[in-house]
Amino acid sequence: MTTFNDFTVIQRDNRPSPISPAKLDFLFVKDGSYIDPFQVCSVHIFPDTQFGSPDAYLDLVAGSSDYGLVSSTGSERMVFHNHLVDSASIPANQMVGFDASISAMKTEDQYQVTVPNTASGIYKTAPGRFSVILQTGTQFWPTSATEFNAGPPFTNSASGTGGYLDLWTIVDAEGSAAQVYASVFQLTTANVFASTSPIAVTTNNKLIQRYVNVGSKKNLQIKTELVVDNNMIKASLRNLMETGALIQSPQINVVKLNESPGLTSRVQITGAGEVGGFVSDGVQLDGYGTITWKFDTTDITPFYNEPIIGDNLGGPTGVYEVQVKYQLLDETILSPRFKLIVR
Repeated sequence: MTTFNDFTVIQRDNRPSPISPAKLDFLFVKDGSYIDPFQVCSVHIFPDTQFGSPDAYLDLVAGSSDYGLVSSTGSERMVFHNHLVDSASIPANQMVGFDASISAMKTEDQYQVTVPNTASGIYKTAPGRFSVILQTGTQFWPTSATEFNAGPPFTNSASGTGGYLDLWTIVDAEGSAAQVYASVFQLTTANVFASTSPIAVTTNNKLIQRYVNVGSKKNLQIKTELVVDNNMIKASLRNLMETGALIQSPQINVVKLNESPGLTSRVQITGAGEVGGFVSDGVQLDGYGTITWKFDTTDITPFYNEPIIGDNLGGPTGVYEVQVKYQLLDETILSPRFKLIVR
């Protein structure tokens, strides 16, 4: 599981269900970099009826001005847009249309799980990275809407289990034609299970990287393997538990180790507020239990960096200690302290 504005959401590859908020991410890469396109026009959710092909929902009429774009079939289950508002309207800020510009993107702090309509827009989480939250009760206007005086006429109807398509309509550069990017996801039965005895889980963590070259910005990956030790739980349920769905709230702690005289032996790198240690900012968790955090070796600074009493880093190269912490049911798990060499 992961969080969005501190609310629990389920990523597309972590078995979301129709009754839980599903986080659908879209990453736009151009010339090897995550960058913002000119516009993110809309995101449509349709049932997957052709094994991942979106053709049933596209305008494929030869010569059509909308060739290759999403057609108005009436079978969309949900449509996400960012809204254009009129600040001079009475009452103020009435919706008057759609706004596909990047500047109109919602930010994560605007999402409230208890207010479903906050999930009707498209969120920008970082350059080239966008998300929508598919959850029950969210209302929407179709792309063809021209009147917005009344409330949205439709409500998210992706209420059944099965395969779905999310179709992102993107304009790469100003003046270029819009294109549709299609992805697939599954809504499954909810990750709900019951047990007659406490669930016993053995964890095993592994840092994938051993070396990082100084000057690089590298995603550190810590894999987590779960083994459910309850023999009475049937194998199919153990397999569900062992996918990583039990892990929540990952954090990471990084420390530089020095052996040279005159240098601080343990230099704290990560921290929040005035306290060095574990941080959650920038830590990501995928559906398979892999924890990821970007280590920027171009600017390694001790957390306690006061000029007089601060730690002495001793240069960016050397041995670092990496440890992760996460919640597993009612337990708090700390991984072993892994050694990472920056060279």
